[in-house]
Amino acid sequence: MWLPVWLLCSHDSASNGGCMDQQVELNARRQEWYRAYFAGDIAKLCQLELPDFTYISVQGIEDTTTRYHTINQRLMDNNWFPAASRRDDVTSSYQFVGNCCYVTGEGVIYLAPGVSHNRYMSEVWVLDDSKGWQILSLHASVVPA
Repeated sequence: MWLPVWLLCSHDSASNGGCMDQQVELNARRQEWYRAYFAGDIAKLCQLELPDFTYISVQGIEDTTTRYHTINQRLMDNNWFPAASRRDDVTSSYQFVGNCCYVTGEGVIYLAPGVSHNRYMSEVWVLDDSKGWQILSLHASVVPA
C-alpha cells in the first residue's frame, strides 16, 4: 500500500525542518525563472520550464509555444516589461512531495518606482536529477485592490 508523504514548508515559519535546503534551492531557481521571464529571455526560459509548461491567467491558458510567440512579439513591439521590473514574494508556502513542489502565495511585481501590482500565484515545480528544478505550471491572478 502506497501512502503519500507531504512535507509542508512555510516561508513565514521558523520550523522548516529538513526541507530548508530544498526550499532555498527552489527559491533561487524561482527567482532565476522570474528574472528570465521579465527579461524576455526565451533561451533561459526553455532551460527552466518543462516542455509541457502551462500558464493560466485572466487571459486564459497559454501553452509554451503560444507564450514564447507572445513574448517574442511583445519584445519586437517594445511592449514588454521595463528593464527594471522585478518580482518579490509577499507570502509563500512550499509543499514538497517526492520530486515535486507546489508553491503558493502572493507576490508583488515592481514595474517602475511607485508602480506595482500584487498577484496570487500557484506554481508546480519538478526536480530532475540532471537539470535541477523546472517549472511545470504557473497560475496567477490579480489581488483585488
